[in-house]
Amino acid sequence: MINASGASHPGRIRKYSAILLAVALLACAAFLVSQSWREAESDQVNRLETIADLDGIAIDTYFTQLEIGMQSLGADIADTQNNLTHKKPDLDRAFRLVSRFQRLHTELGNVMLMSGDGRILLTGKIPNSRDMPTLADDPSFIKFRGELLRGPAFAIGRPVMGTIDKSWVTAARYAVTDQAGKLVYILGANLPASMLQRYWIDTTAPRITALGLVRDDGYLASRYPEPDAASRDDMFGKPAGDAMIGYLSANNHPQLGLIEMPGSDGKTAYLRAMRRLQHYPLTLFVEMTASEIRAAWWGNMYGPYFLMALFLASMFAFHVMTLRHRRAWSMEQRREELRRNHEHALRERSPNEILMFDADTLQVTYANDYALKNTGYTLEQLQNKNILSLQPELGIETFAAMVEPLRRGEQEAVKYQTVQARVNGSTYPVEVNLQLMKTDAGGEGFMAIVNDITALRQAEENIRAFNSPVGRRASDRKER
Repeated sequence: MINASGASHPGRIRKYSAILLAVALLACAAFLVSQSWREAESDQVNRLETIADLDGIAIDTYFTQLEIGMQSLGADIADTQNNLTHKKPDLDRAFRLVSRFQRLHTELGNVMLMSGDGRILLTGKIPNSRDMPTLADDPSFIKFRGELLRGPAFAIGRPVMGTIDKSWVTAARYAVTDQAGKLVYILGANLPASMLQRYWIDTTAPRITALGLVRDDGYLASRYPEPDAASRDDMFGKPAGDAMIGYLSANNHPQLGLIEMPGSDGKTAYLRAMRRLQHYPLTLFVEMTASEIRAAWWGNMYGPYFLMALFLASMFAFHVMTLRHRRAWSMEQRREELRRNHEHALRERSPNEILMFDADTLQVTYANDYALKNTGYTLEQLQNKNILSLQPELGIETFAAMVEPLRRGEQEAVKYQTVQARVNGSTYPVEVNLQLMKTDAGGEGFMAIVNDITALRQAEENIRAFNSPVGRRASDRKER
């Protein structure tokens, strides 16, 4: 009896130990599953927010460049009008200017010139004729014209069915005024509903289901991928009424936002990250289905975590620490790669000169092809110069005072006018939009978006000459 009892005692110990170990391993496995879900969800949220942030900056910069281009075009057309006071406007020259602008901006649909009352005078492809349509009675144009008269000269309007394009477009419009501030012309540039396509391609995010751009009044300005033809009228022709619009309105259109919302079918759940553009009343959103988050979690959890729970319980603490460090490093790597890709694409595609220089030494570090062509320098020659030698009118004290608000973080950008030197010693007037940015090495550098304003200066000089008594007499003699 004693021997039998003693023989069974180690077996019972092993049995209970195995049960306790199994319970402990199951508990560890359950904890790992829960932990992996939280981390997978957090990883996808961070990914959405990073894409929204970077794409928002890129689109805001694109609109800024488009506004600068339309402002320059408007100045050239206004110069034509001012030089022909009391005469018929030179619409042939205006057609050449608009056509050149449209050729430079291949991403745009029709670029058109309208009179202040909404009559279309010409487009980048069609010269002036009596058969051109008018928008004078169009409610959306009347509303948009009122916004231009009350607010900024440049605005992104509601999507409309294009009068000439015959497709849904979002119009970027610029108000051209005379010297007295009276509205003379309206420049319109039609942005296709799929304008976000190139940012979608640059993002290379397979699990992202949609990118969109929405106005403060709830109208979609753009969406990619585009909806099918049957639903485009509903999507672009009236304001959205989903939970995202309610969230934005209730929170006074915040700079950043994140919301989970049901789809139009009432079943599919979506996660949307939002980023408001810095200079325009538009909000970019990036969308992913909740099922994609679960799929990403399951792909990570399926094999490794259960194997670790069953066979590597003793390494649990080490595994969690390693996983967190790896996740943090991987997220930072992806963020940095996305940032570099977006900045590189932005600089290379820009229709303006782009110069970058060190924040401390002011030494030029980068120039795009357009800057090299305009100045005549090679990149190697520019990298041996600082910005003060390239823009000789700037003094070190003046420049330091001008950029101090950028260094303190009080302003996002400063704008100034100066002259820029070419390799042959000549100079030309420029307008510079200067921003302070983080460099790849972790330091700080300046990025200058440089716009050649030679035509604008010449126009101003012509106006001054015409308005002077001597200039008017000379003009009268020429006319006789």
